[in-house]
Amino acid sequence: MNLLDIFDGIFITGTGTEIGKTVVAGGLAAALKTCGVHVGVMKPISSGGVADAHFLKHAAQVDDPLALINPIQLQHPLAPSVAAKLENNVIDISNITTAYNQLKLKYEFLIVEGVGGIAVPITDKMLIVHLIKRLNLPILIVADAGLGTINHTLLTVAFAKQYNLEIIGIVLNELKNKSIGIAEQTNPAEIEKITNIPVIGVVPYDKRFGSQKPAVTFLAECILNNVDLKKCWYNS
Repeated sequence: MNLLDIFDGIFITGTGTEIGKTVVAGGLAAALKTCGVHVGVMKPISSGGVADAHFLKHAAQVDDPLALINPIQLQHPLAPSVAAKLENNVIDISNITTAYNQLKLKYEFLIVEGVGGIAVPITDKMLIVHLIKRLNLPILIVADAGLGTINHTLLTVAFAKQYNLEIIGIVLNELKNKSIGIAEQTNPAEIEKITNIPVIGVVPYDKRFGSQKPAVTFLAECILNNVDLKKCWYNS
């Protein structure tokens, strides 16, 4: 069964912040577009600037206003609930759902990127996981490929399962320019064995990811060459 036949989109979450969610979300958008999917992107909440939203917009080559892609924009690089208080801002979740529904009408499939990890607080009463539930999307978990990721990934998976989220796969990111050690070599199989969730790929480090506007063809090829979309796309 094709994932597009079941869901309107996918939510990209991570085991923490600065884990490479934007690279995976943008690369996935570029890859799906290459495969003929009419795909849109969304970053419901940004904290610390709008660079991620710009990256997604570029990767998907869409013309939607940034305010639609990223309806909640916070300046402090903190948990949204904390940043909003510092900025005397009130996060209105209805602004997110309105933007999401508007984009959903336009696109065949939406890639939605979270902020931080799955348990990050948005308001005093709402976490990222609650937003995912509200949007009714399956999740793709992005994690570091290196040492320590087994623990972080298992905790994220357990938390997601506690809320009955559909987890379609895990992608590991090689975040630093360093030699591949035993941890990186063995983590994918170990995580897949323990969680029974497919590790669908490992994204290699590339300095071009640091650019605000890397070539879209490079982003698409990176995902298509290193992530097995069929491993999760047709088995949901």
